[in-house]
Amino acid sequence: MAEVSAATQMGKIRSFEKGFVAMHLVNLGAKLGFLEALNNAKEGMTAADLAASLGLHEPYVTIWCQTAYHFEILDCDDKGRFVLQPFMDEVLGDTKNPRNYLANIALDVDHLGRMLTGGVGYFKTGSRTPFFDSPERSAAGYAVTKNMALVFQFMIFPKHEYLKQSLEQGIRCLDIGCGDGALMIGLAKAFPNSTFVGVNPDRYGIEAAKSRVSKLGLDQRVSVENMGGQDLPYKNEFDIATLVVTLHEIFLEVRTEVVERAYEALNPGGRIVILDLLYPSKLEDFRDPMYDFGIMDQFYETCMGTVHFNSSEQDALLVNAGFKDIQRSYVGKGMFELIVAAK
Repeated sequence: MAEVSAATQMGKIRSFEKGFVAMHLVNLGAKLGFLEALNNAKEGMTAADLAASLGLHEPYVTIWCQTAYHFEILDCDDKGRFVLQPFMDEVLGDTKNPRNYLANIALDVDHLGRMLTGGVGYFKTGSRTPFFDSPERSAAGYAVTKNMALVFQFMIFPKHEYLKQSLEQGIRCLDIGCGDGALMIGLAKAFPNSTFVGVNPDRYGIEAAKSRVSKLGLDQRVSVENMGGQDLPYKNEFDIATLVVTLHEIFLEVRTEVVERAYEALNPGGRIVILDLLYPSKLEDFRDPMYDFGIMDQFYETCMGTVHFNSSEQDALLVNAGFKDIQRSYVGKGMFELIVAAK
């Protein structure tokens, strides 16, 4: 371990500051169309050409390009043409690529960052800041999980073949916290023999889901309801119940009831499938990189009333509701953990 000094600690803080500036730079570049334009122009563009094509002020665009070059987001050839660095087309350029991270950056900069500026008051009172209180915030929150169907297809089903086989044969699936319906719609398109019901307390998410389901003509197999998981009325009706990046967002005062209602909604032998971020149980693990996303997410969402459970707390929640045969596996090189338990 390197010797700790005032200089190294200053370097650490400066690196955090650089990251802050870089995220704002990327977010601005996405909103102004720089990243899309550069992604489409594989041969590169000068700052002047970029400004002209987008109708923007050239001196400002030049500074953006130079700064993006500094952060090694862009490269530049001997003709002054800027290009995205290798693989940045996947990460920042092509919004349809599963690796694209722009939705996460926009959520961080546009919504979570602004929400945290009011954190002083919330920390004093313990009150909660609303998040899904507008169509814009709702859409931003769900944009970061828009590719979950692909996560299931390429990361989960290969290791859990029985889930895929069940969906192929035809089952009823309940998606608790369905967001804007992206997961259900993706699975419904891939598995035409199965039907899906989604519930979500966010009315904006439900409105978006209903619109997408209708446009795709999936009304006969996909339906959504504006309700929280604690209000589930179902008894022995579903073969699988999913909570995808949802469990940690369910308020503590109703979390137990939601899991109990999910248990009641499942047929005997049915499965609950939980995909969530890992969260450490010991202080020393808070410096383990495998918990990065869970730790940051917990901080971001603290003032929203979010509480992440560690694995022991999750197990207790499931066992107390009646679930058994709890199985765990890592997904996405440890970014997520998949938990499957049987009724």
